[in-house]
Amino acid sequence: MSELKTKASAGVKFTSLSVASVSLLQIIQLIVLGRLLGPEIFGLIALIQIVIQFSQLLMDMGITDAIVHKKKISRTSLSSLYWFSIVAGVVLFCLLLAAAPFIAGAFRAPELTMMIQVVGISFIIIPFGLQFQTLAVKRMEFKDLTKVEVFAAVCGTVVTLSLVIFFHIGVWAVVWGYLAMVVTKTIPWIIIGFRDIESKPDIEFSWSAIKELVSFGMYRLGATAANTVNTKIDQIVIGVMLGPQLLAFYSMAINLVMQPVQKLNPVITKLSLPIFSQIQNDKKRLKKWYLFVIHLLMVLNAPLYAGLALLAPFAVPLLLGEEWTSIIGLVQILCIYALFRSLGNPSGSLFIAVGKVRWSFYWQLSLLVVVPAVVYVSALTGDIAVVAVAMAALRIFLFYLNYAIRIRLIIGDCLGELSRTIAMPLLHACIMAISLSGMLWLMPETGNIQLLLITIVSGAVIYSVLLLFFEKDLVGDIKGLVRKKTVDQQAGGGIR
Repeated sequence: MSELKTKASAGVKFTSLSVASVSLLQIIQLIVLGRLLGPEIFGLIALIQIVIQFSQLLMDMGITDAIVHKKKISRTSLSSLYWFSIVAGVVLFCLLLAAAPFIAGAFRAPELTMMIQVVGISFIIIPFGLQFQTLAVKRMEFKDLTKVEVFAAVCGTVVTLSLVIFFHIGVWAVVWGYLAMVVTKTIPWIIIGFRDIESKPDIEFSWSAIKELVSFGMYRLGATAANTVNTKIDQIVIGVMLGPQLLAFYSMAINLVMQPVQKLNPVITKLSLPIFSQIQNDKKRLKKWYLFVIHLLMVLNAPLYAGLALLAPFAVPLLLGEEWTSIIGLVQILCIYALFRSLGNPSGSLFIAVGKVRWSFYWQLSLLVVVPAVVYVSALTGDIAVVAVAMAALRIFLFYLNYAIRIRLIIGDCLGELSRTIAMPLLHACIMAISLSGMLWLMPETGNIQLLLITIVSGAVIYSVLLLFFEKDLVGDIKGLVRKKTVDQQAGGGIR
């Protein structure tokens, strides 16, 4: 397993670089769009972003996870999957072209019709490079993944912001920026893939060679599609029931709080899937790795969300302007939602690794009843804060329900260990937040920028000290990965 841990170590470095770069670009884009366009236009941006996310999901079709899960795949299977994905992309493009007027009509925003159809062009582009990207993930070639990801993100952000700032085209800037990102991400993978003799597809097609993989992928797609609906249903319902204006406020708040989940979590899950897959038959090691991933996510995310909730009254008006101050309470509530949502991601990698994609599918299918019902009832109040509270409470309940009926069947009973894994970082984050609150109360009046800088630095110092005193084992495990030591060699109860 030494080679696996060495690759994981390299993966941590390169994926962290990719995530940090992409996160910074997307946060800058979010803030600039919010300040320049205001809540009214941002509501339409929120709607088109929902369409983009579903487009990306459908294009994947779950086949990428099938390729990563399957230890050995024949050349015929890979070639057949490549051509199958391209044909499927064309079919999906035609379907979205026809469905666009109905989607726009559901949101009472007819101006979205043409935008949705243009976004659909990505269905034709993405398949040409997606399989090569997936094979790089399977081989844990994180250096190439990082280069392409960062390059595409830079291009997409530059196009979006340039069109908004210099050409004032509003929502269309997001559409063209997305397509720029898709093109600049796909072309490098086409070049890399066709240069590699092993990856280059042959001109052949065999349905029997890919039937099992497509079946696996369809279950994974069903689970992922249902999960995406469940995580986006709050915005969909608000958009339909309460209109783009309130959706703009809710979407901005949830976009801000979801940045750590969307950026930090992929660093962990991108590494955990191939690792889980290679130890899929070792229940004891799966349990230790799963708890390690949960622990790591809590240590990273808990202080971020505690700090964000504390500093929201200062950060929101500074970054977005006074017209967005009504989202401060929403941001604070949704921090709880985002923290527990982040803990749900590793279970997806775990189920894929052990071949239990049907479990994920049935779980997400059942949530398609529960989540929309909770959102709909809470939205009847007409208050988006009530929706936020309902979503936060539901997310906590679902995390423990997921453990009780699914996770423990794979890794065994470990509720006590799991609870301690969550509780300790949460306690340390609360200590940090209380300390910072006292410091803010004692500080003389100063500008928001100085206050934020002082508080962030102080919070980082306080939390780091707590980590060094109370999380020595975790710090040792992380150091082992970074220094390319096997985690198995770590002393003091590390991952084995």
